[in-house]
Amino acid sequence: MPPDFLQFLSTNSSAVFGLIGAVGGGVLSFLASFVLKKRDFNLQMWGKLFDRRIAAHEKVISLAVEMRIMVTLGGIDENGEIRRAPQILLSKEAFEGWFARFTQLTSEGTSWLTIETKREVNFIQDYLATLHLHLAYVTDENYPHVGTVVRQDFIDMSESLEKKAFFFFQHGILNLKLDSLDQHHKYKLPETEKRLRATALMRDMSKIRST
Repeated sequence: MPPDFLQFLSTNSSAVFGLIGAVGGGVLSFLASFVLKKRDFNLQMWGKLFDRRIAAHEKVISLAVEMRIMVTLGGIDENGEIRRAPQILLSKEAFEGWFARFTQLTSEGTSWLTIETKREVNFIQDYLATLHLHLAYVTDENYPHVGTVVRQDFIDMSESLEKKAFFFFQHGILNLKLDSLDQHHKYKLPETEKRLRATALMRDMSKIRST
């Protein structure tokens, strides 16, 4: 190191170190500000995603509750219970309107649902599509009768769907990681077919066809 430079440092050491301190402090202040702004940005973005996840699961829970709202039809069924049917199966208009609403609301939030909830939603859509197919030749006034046949299906699916969605609020709400969209969004075909075969809709198809 040249003697002149060493002499300069010796003579002006306080000024040099003060300048170094000022520059170092400025750099640290800039880095700290950058890190804080980046963190705030990430929190804001996650907050928006978080709100969407909550809204999507709230919609699913609301739809699940609607599925098990029953209406008394009067009289006693073959099991000695009061005849009841899902409110959404009181008429063709009621069912098709609710089916369209279910499809729309779940589709809007499907990307934000947990994979478990998404699979259950898709299974119920398969069930409803199958039911809709078999209702094609059922007269409007006989919809409540079909409702009595499949009443337990709606109760079971409602409870299952609600549990899947509510699990998010119990355990997944603090998970700062979205489920991968690459995961299979439906149950495996054998499982779907097995569950469909176990429903009253499929077991008691003759009762529906006789209406």
